[in-house]
Amino acid sequence: MILKHDGTPIATRVECVTTTLRMMLGLMLRRKIPDDYAMVFVFPEPKSDSIHALFMRFPIDVIFLDKDKRVIETARLNPWTGYKHVKNVSYVVEMNAGTSDRYGLVAGAELTFDIAATHINDHV
Repeated sequence: MILKHDGTPIATRVECVTTTLRMMLGLMLRRKIPDDYAMVFVFPEPKSDSIHALFMRFPIDVIFLDKDKRVIETARLNPWTGYKHVKNVSYVVEMNAGTSDRYGLVAGAELTFDIAATHINDHV
């Protein structure tokens, strides 16, 4: 699976998670992630969601998407910080800090990816 914005690939290594445990773990305890990596949280229905960076070792960009994969909001989280609730979230994308700025990911921007075509990693 490839994560794209305006036809431009922004992540070619995409890990999808759907279970509560995997979502709680997120990127915790990892030392780093590749520049072309994204972790996508997939919710069965839109919900209010919040993200934290507890036990993180590096800053990340968090991208909150609606059911149409449009950006609702983005945030940069430094290690050991949290973030407020965002409403109507269907997907959350975690990537290296700076990704949102580099690709112009702002509210209203649309991302494309096909969940059905990817391997969902829920082995925890």
